[in-house]
Amino acid sequence: PKPPIVLRFQGLHPDNLGRFDMHDHRNGGDLSHVDLDASELNEVLHCEPKWQETIKAEVAAAKRNNFRERMQALRKKGRKAEREALIAEGESDPWRRCSGGPLREGILTINKEWFGGTGQAEWDAEKVAAFKKAAMDFLLKHFPEGQLRYANAHHDEEAFHIHFVAAVWTEKVTANRGQQVLLQASLNPLLKNYEHAQDLAGEAFAPLGIARGERR
Repeated sequence: PKPPIVLRFQGLHPDNLGRFDMHDHRNGGDLSHVDLDASELNEVLHCEPKWQETIKAEVAAAKRNNFRERMQALRKKGRKAEREALIAEGESDPWRRCSGGPLREGILTINKEWFGGTGQAEWDAEKVAAFKKAAMDFLLKHFPEGQLRYANAHHDEEAFHIHFVAAVWTEKVTANRGQQVLLQASLNPLLKNYEHAQDLAGEAFAPLGIARGERR
């Protein structure tokens, strides 16, 4: 049987980006499963300079602008009591409450045996390169228009894998709130439906002899 692709997501809060980066660059956290001698082989495949600071700045700007837009909308409607309540409440996070956080942290990998064994010393370099290319083609296609903010290839664990972060921004305009800029992961089809994501990943990696993950 063909080995299945592994694609997983979990929520990530902007306040935890520093902790994420610290572990991703092996500067802290639980490193018991990491071959630190191979960590120098890890490679950033996609990001802009200071991408974490950029996301935090975007969040701060959205909070500020959303608050101002709501105030203006309430002023136009003459809702003084609601404006006073909003002033008391202050700026709010530009996303709906969600477990984990509004960003998405993800991983793409496959069983270590597909690469050739345990650890980079046993891997087939051509298979690693092919997987890396397929993974980045997949991520850039399905997280378009700047949604993919970061991707790092890890060579220092038992199986090669791509670690990535996505941020999905949208704008909504209503009479009561004006223009609101929000983080909403579910607007990306890959993040809205996990089974659909597995279907797409299976299609993307099929040319490498890799199958879709088990349906759940």
